[in-house]
Amino acid sequence: MLRHTIKILICFLLLVTPFYSLASVVESEGTTATINTAVINVREGPGLSFNVIQQVKLGEKYSIIEKKSDWVRIKLSNSKSGWVAAWLIKESGTASPSTTSLIVSTVDSLRIRTGPGPSFQVSGYMNKGQEATFIEKNENWTKIQYKNTQGWVSSQYVTAKSTATQPPSNSNTGTAKTGKVTVNNLNIRSQPSLQANIVGKLSIGDTVTITNQRENWLEIQYKNSKAWVTLDYINISKQEDGGTNPTPVPSPTASTGIVTASSLNVRDRHSLSGSVIASLKQGETVTIISESNQWFEITFSNNKKGWVASWYIERTTNQPPSSAPISDKTVKILHNGTNIRSGAATTTSVVTRANEGDTFKIIATEGDWFKIQLPGNKTGFIAGWIVQVSGDTPTVVKPGVNQYLKNKTVIIDPGHGGRDSGAVGSRGTLEKDLTLRTSKLVYDKLHAAGANVIMTRSSDTYVSLASRVSISHYRNADAFISVHYDSINDSSVRGITSYYYKNIDLPVASSLQTELIKYTGFKDRGHRSGNFQVLRSNRQPSALLELGYLSNPTEELALNSSSFQENVSNGIFYGLAQYFKSR
Repeated sequence: MLRHTIKILICFLLLVTPFYSLASVVESEGTTATINTAVINVREGPGLSFNVIQQVKLGEKYSIIEKKSDWVRIKLSNSKSGWVAAWLIKESGTASPSTTSLIVSTVDSLRIRTGPGPSFQVSGYMNKGQEATFIEKNENWTKIQYKNTQGWVSSQYVTAKSTATQPPSNSNTGTAKTGKVTVNNLNIRSQPSLQANIVGKLSIGDTVTITNQRENWLEIQYKNSKAWVTLDYINISKQEDGGTNPTPVPSPTASTGIVTASSLNVRDRHSLSGSVIASLKQGETVTIISESNQWFEITFSNNKKGWVASWYIERTTNQPPSSAPISDKTVKILHNGTNIRSGAATTTSVVTRANEGDTFKIIATEGDWFKIQLPGNKTGFIAGWIVQVSGDTPTVVKPGVNQYLKNKTVIIDPGHGGRDSGAVGSRGTLEKDLTLRTSKLVYDKLHAAGANVIMTRSSDTYVSLASRVSISHYRNADAFISVHYDSINDSSVRGITSYYYKNIDLPVASSLQTELIKYTGFKDRGHRSGNFQVLRSNRQPSALLELGYLSNPTEELALNSSSFQENVSNGIFYGLAQYFKSR
């Protein structure tokens, strides 16, 4: 009798409980919505039929209270909240302010690239044991901050080093210092990175307690926790060095530098405890006399001398931009059989070939080419974008496929999500997980190439087909790509298929299919017409990709591998590049 009564009570509660409360998801504390378009209407309820109560603007951040279908409720003030479309915000959690990590190179000459893939240009190098700040990681690549640049390195050649238990080598280990803020509205960030969350602001004259230092960032005490500010806007008033500062080393060659910060403090010695004696503006040129522990001694206006943080100086050697001599600079060959030519162009004759590891002295530069010294008092020319340069000689970057993707608006649509798992593989793989995994890799590559990339979902959430199409229309997408994996009753069927619906879709699907087969080596099932809602209702150029069969046990195993995920994301990346190149 008691069991029967409980069943009746449960049924009653289900009937009287509002439906929306079952469909809604209350977010964990600290989840933030960043407005991702110029202006968004905030509505009374989760739908376009509800009244507009307010507008919010690009870049503004609000706490997320609740989610329902394609809408999120945000906190506007202590007593007011409203609903915004989920596809018009960027959702993020609050990062922990107390822990950062370092990445350590395990090899010499580790190439730092502008994007996550071997096709991206080399922007720098790390040697074995050198450290960089970790930013993020995907399937096979790690994004880092190294000195004053960001880039990607192959994850297999680095190891993580947490700074939570081991302070960085340039930390001060003595008594905590204090400093005063020299500007208004100085951002306080959760991590020592310009990409980290802003957790507060400081005003000119505010005093801070400094507990740590990492390159151009200071860790400070903030609201009973730790946070970070850029050191260039803090005037240190007290310091216990806990050791002696290194002796300055004269710069081996005369060089100049250009200030890259909007305002750069010049100090009377190479330390944060040095007094500020002047301030330089962005674009000013200085002469570098010597360097010590990431500080440059410089001369500036009227032959004044001082010290500045080296990461805010873009160093340039004293050489004319054309064919002036460059002393003591060399190039290192990266590939066997590299052509050395008679002139500074690919149309000139090949005078000899060099192999990986060979080094040559640079005599002069001509455009993107280096004139080098060859044996027997001969000279030749080598393309700057295929060699490693020594010292301060700037790396030459040749425009690649990135030029066709830059500033293009691309919608990446990871199929399924949330309550819709999509196909289930013979080994239990969920399609919704695999589509998101692939889409994130594609996002990273396109973003690094300068494209404006929007994902219809970035987590395991349900997004309706109509909303996915609405995102494409609202963003006026140059291309909309829906990512899927296939399934069928016949477990022997395999391969990749690209679908289109409208005439304007055909070139997109064709280019993607060609590059996907080239990079994966999978069976080519061709590009064909498909009556899918995300294509049929979409006014923008669109394609739907079926990237392999989860119903095929052998193919399912391959689809889950990191190597396939890297290759298939390359296929989508290059397929889009080829499509835009042909436009």
